[in-house]
Formats: sequence, structure tokens, C-alpha cells
Amino acid sequence: MYPYIDMHCDTLLRSLREGSHTIYDGDGMQSILQMKEAGQLCQFFAVFFPPREIPVKDLEFDLPPDEEYFQILARNLKTEVDAHGDIIQMAYRYEDIIANQKAGKMSAVLTVEDGRMVDGKMERLVYLYERGVRAISLTWNGANCFGFPNSRDKEVMEAGLTSFGKEALEVMNDLGILIDVSHLSDGGFYDVARISRKPFAATHSNCRALTPHPRNLTDEMIRLLAEKGGVSGLNFAPEFVSPDMTAKESTVENLAAHVLHFMKVGGEDCVGLGTDFDGIGGSLEIGHPTRMYLLFDLLQKKGVTGRQLDKLASGNVLRVIRETMGRQPDISTALKNKNFSQ
Repeated sequence: MYPYIDMHCDTLLRSLREGSHTIYDGDGMQSILQMKEAGQLCQFFAVFFPPREIPVKDLEFDLPPDEEYFQILARNLKTEVDAHGDIIQMAYRYEDIIANQKAGKMSAVLTVEDGRMVDGKMERLVYLYERGVRAISLTWNGANCFGFPNSRDKEVMEAGLTSFGKEALEVMNDLGILIDVSHLSDGGFYDVARISRKPFAATHSNCRALTPHPRNLTDEMIRLLAEKGGVSGLNFAPEFVSPDMTAKESTVENLAAHVLHFMKVGGEDCVGLGTDFDGIGGSLEIGHPTRMYLLFDLLQKKGVTGRQLDKLASGNVLRVIRETMGRQPDISTALKNKNFSQ
């Protein structure tokens, strides 16, 4: 089995409903215990902000204010990581992941899905950075201070980043926060590709040529992502991986097809893993970390080399982490000449 990095899961949301301990040994799709059983290297744990205007299925609780909600989920993750420090540690820089690996430990990286909490204020980016956030999905499925989401509405899909969003990219580059374009509009994607000085990621998106969902990347986007040194994490959701977007099944064969397409279009350096575990449903042939070997076994049978599998598992994501969050930032420099509110 290849020690792998998963760039996205929604396990922290479950911890608000069921308790922080579920991050370690919950019965969902992802947990620290399952990471250990699978020999996983690193997991990005997202603080996902559910929409307030649209009920989330099975949410079963009232959402606290965004800042309080963030603090609860971030604290839940740190509590469980600290409690099991013999097998896992938080990671805030590339060097942390490598040090943890050498010590025989896994790594946890805190991220945010939907940057709405930033609310057009640069100091909130600093707030999130100082509390350990190292990647932000600029939008979810609604517009916010950064820009517009993926959409079947042509005008929305073509809309780019806001003026704040464009300026915020520079601050994120300087702070060492990875820019995540999953859920972003096509127009926003092209703005990120044009403005960002560092590689960026689509932490949980697939190939639109194979599955024509607006959440997936076109071949042009894949090529541009690769040219910019970025990476896309393979999403395991049926609607993003099956040729039939109404299908309820996510098969290893379909997952492998997306990996091979990424490699064909963008090269072997542009694809990683971003399962979206605990944020997706349906019948998944790979529904938890301990079955990840099925994907690597099939790809090997299809002629993918050991070097390429190493890159898929962790090499490509580690390179992007090293290039985006590999040093301690000068926060005063990051905010120089930037507006603190819009």
C-alpha cells in the first residue's frame, strides 16, 4: 500500500453532532483509526460551513455563528490529535509532515471549505492562518466575498473573483495558505490561475470530459492547473466520477479512468487524492481508507508505474505543500498595502 495524502474530508462536521471522539474512532467514512489501519500519510480535515439558507440533510442541530462554529470544529480536531499524539500530529508546514513521517506518525492539516467567514476582511485571513488553517476553498455552492460558485447558470459560471477575492489571493500566497478552487466558478478559476504566484489546488474535483458536472475541471483547466504547478484531488462521489451523473455508484474502474485522464491531459504531476469522505453518499466501492489499495492495484494493472503511483499517493501534493506553505510568513509584509475590509 502507498502511504497517501487525502486533500479533503468532511469528518469534522460529524464531530459537532456526535462528539469529538468520532474524529478518532467514529463509524463514518474517515477517522484517525482508519487512517492508521490504511497506513495513510496525511489527511486534510475541512471545516465546512453549511449554508444557512438551505437545510442540510440530517444536520440535526442549529448552526452556531460562523466564528464559534469554526472554533468548535478546529478545537475538536486538535483535541483528538493531541489525545493520540503517539500516532498523529498536526502539520502546519511541509517540514512538519516530513518530520512526523520520520517519527512514524501521520499528519493532520486543518482547512476551510467556503471562505464566507472571511467576510471581506483581510485580518480574518490572518485569524484563520494563526489558528492553523493552511488551505481555503474560496467558495462552496454560493457566492461570497471571494467570488462565485460552480453553476449551471452560464452567467454565474463565467463570473470571476470579486475585487477583494483578487487581492486576497496575494495575501494567501504571502501567508502560506493554499488556494483551493474546488466549487469555484470557471471565471474564478481563471482569475486564480492568472493572479496566484504560487501553485494552487482543486482539492476534490475530477475531469469534466468524463463526468460533465460543473464541479469538475475541463481539459483546458487541467492543462492550466498543471502549467501552474498545481494539483487536483480525485473526488470519490458518484456524481463527480460516473459517466452518468445520476448514478449512485462510484466504482474503482471509474476512479481509475479519471486518474488516467488527468495524467493524459495534464501529466503525471497534476493529480492526487481528495476523497470527500463524510461529505458524499451513494454506493462507493472505496468508501473508507482501508480500501484505497483497490485503486492503486487497478492502476498498476493498467500500466501506471510505481513512480507515478508514488506521485498520485503523496508526491504531487507534497510538492505543492512545499511550494505554498514551506516557510514561516512575515504577516506584516503579507498585509502591507492591503485593505483590512471591503
